[in-house]
Amino acid sequence: MRLELQTDCYAGVWANSTEQRKLINQSDVSAAMRAAVGDDRLQRMGQGYVNPESFTHGTSAQRVQWFKRRFDTGRISSCDTFK
Repeated sequence: MRLELQTDCYAGVWANSTEQRKLINQSDVSAAMRAAVGDDRLQRMGQGYVNPESFTHGTSAQRVQWFKRRFDTGRISSCDTFK
């Protein structure tokens, strides 16, 4: 799960760089965050309940948190999800 959250973090760094080059805008970023689907949502939709012990990608909130925090700073050095 930590590795998957790290990829969300790297995506945030990439999105920061891409926004600075004016290839995407805040509307694109907002749409990406709304589309972040975590294990909690998938499990609730698929089986009707959530089992955190079986998560492989993190919750929707965790995925947004790691993306957004790094999108805001643009620093790859802050993507250590293993600390």
